[in-house]
Amino acid sequence: MKSFSVEGSWPALVTPFTENDESNLGALGKLVDFHVENRSDGILLLGSTAEATLLTNEERARIIDSALEAANGRISVMCGVSAATTKETIQNAKYARDAGADCGLLVQPAYIKPAQEAIYGYFKEVAERANLSLVIYNNPPRTGVNIEAETVARLARLDNIVALKEAGPDPYQALRVMELTRGRFNVLCCDCPFYALILPVLAGGGKGTSNVSGSIVPREMAEMSKPWEDYGDVLRSRKLYFRLLPLMRMLYAETNPVPLKAALNMMGAKVGRPRKPLTKLSEANTKTLRLTLERLGILDEGSYQREFFSRK
Repeated sequence: MKSFSVEGSWPALVTPFTENDESNLGALGKLVDFHVENRSDGILLLGSTAEATLLTNEERARIIDSALEAANGRISVMCGVSAATTKETIQNAKYARDAGADCGLLVQPAYIKPAQEAIYGYFKEVAERANLSLVIYNNPPRTGVNIEAETVARLARLDNIVALKEAGPDPYQALRVMELTRGRFNVLCCDCPFYALILPVLAGGGKGTSNVSGSIVPREMAEMSKPWEDYGDVLRSRKLYFRLLPLMRMLYAETNPVPLKAALNMMGAKVGRPRKPLTKLSEANTKTLRLTLERLGILDEGSYQREFFSRK
């Protein structure tokens, strides 16, 4: 099971909605095509960016089936499988496996703040019963509890736990995991600029990012997220990082995916608004986001983003 390697740039897809607040599977398929064409290493469905906690089980199933049909083996697909209970999580993981997903993304249980031994047992039971490659998603700001590096290292010994996506505010956490696993366990990080994880993680031997910004600039994020092998890689990532930093700041200016959906709509992706209780992007941040996209050339008539989403 550990043969599947999660590396490079894995943008998290939004869930497009129609004006009637129904999932827009046609727009979702176009997003998949966008990432295939623009060299993302993989895509993430049903993560935080997809408003997964605001979707019904039926919507989740349709999204998985539709996205995998659109991918058609052209790009690797990771599916968020977490639910409120271990039983439901295992059911979600099995559905993703049977639908053809390459791996599942599993976050620690939210709100209940379980102890580390309970977190270990949760991941272990899902891994053993789902028979699907799984990525640990450590997101303490959203869940209220951190998966300690020592717990991650224990989980890394399980056959089908294949990687960590670190989305906490402390770079040391990711570096400690790499230390404990002696570089034999793939570590990716989020692109939240306020956590400043990308450059330290890549410098420490990390394997890439699972990101929000790649939904807007997939080519650039794929280049920036390549594991470092020589000094040329360092210079490339550093240059791209500081070029994209204003965009990353804006994409996290309000609750994800509120700014991302606004940016995608400006590009012509027609993904609709966030589902309530989330709101549209504030007027002030909308103006700044548009200016940021314009300065990067993303809204130019000849940009690869505008060219793609203007096609019939």
